Amino acid sequence: MKKLTIWLLLLASMASCTTAPVEIFDLEAFCIYTIETYKRDNKKAALELRLTKKESISLLKSMQLNSELRKQRLAAVEEQDKAGYFSKDRLEQLYIGFRSIEDRDFWRHCTIDGYEYLETETWFGYEMAEPIVILRHGDYTTRFKIGEIIKTHKGWRIIEGPTWK
Repeated sequence: MKKLTIWLLLLASMASCTTAPVEIFDLEAFCIYTIETYKRDNKKAALELRLTKKESISLLKSMQLNSELRKQRLAAVEEQDKAGYFSKDRLEQLYIGFRSIEDRDFWRHCTIDGYEYLETETWFGYEMAEPIVILRHGDYTTRFKIGEIIKTHKGWRIIEGPTWK
């Protein structure tokens, strides 16, 4: 009985240590948070900003789409899943590849110099955006496109991205 109690306490403590993905509803704050995850090389937090298969399906079901288009979009999500689009390994490789384009010194010392395209558009009842953050390190300036993002009931989420512009 004591072993069972210890295991239950251990499981409960581990469950309480897990954190839910951050929920940010302000577009500029989401951009800042995204940049910070890359600056601090916080792969877990960066990947949690991605729209999951479950979230994609939920969004499509709640969007103001005609039934035929909804079926097509849901089938496309299933095809993406079969192709590994939502796979943790794929997303980790994308993160590593993207982040490695700039060196450690850049990530430690870059600052946000401005923003482009902070405007949103409504798409089938949901706000979407494709913001770009201007990063500066010394005399070097580059454009970090957060990606194609959508505002869900859990805050902004990345559909595709990020990329360098």
